[in-house]
Amino acid sequence: MGDQPPRNLPVRVDDLPASMIDVAEVFGVPVALKLMAHFGGRDMRFPLEPNDDHPILSVLGDKIGRELCFFLSKQDIYIPHGRTTNAKPEVDALARRGLTRTEIARRLGISERHVRRLARRGGVDDRRQLRLFEDEPPRD
Repeated sequence: MGDQPPRNLPVRVDDLPASMIDVAEVFGVPVALKLMAHFGGRDMRFPLEPNDDHPILSVLGDKIGRELCFFLSKQDIYIPHGRTTNAKPEVDALARRGLTRTEIARRLGISERHVRRLARRGGVDDRRQLRLFEDEPPRD
């Protein structure tokens, strides 16, 4: 993805979803955009002291990643993806290939809830898609 935000993400603090405004005001819009680009569509818990291999550190770097974790410590925050898309055909195709709801959400940059909603739209014609309706255990 590089350091440039994807073209379909907001670029000003005023354009960001509400849950990202504090992050953008304290750490800058590029940090908020990186969170959205890499973790969008997920609920995340930020540890007070992340392990060296924590995904936040690999995305934001050690210094900013640790400062952000301290700032948001022990909070569950929904990281929005900030994009609109008609992903139904892609969700259906990935489900037919056997990907889980979490894997589909990450690949498409949409929330797991949105994957579930899209999978329900128009009915289910494939047994493998039924798994998309089931809740998956949360991962850190």
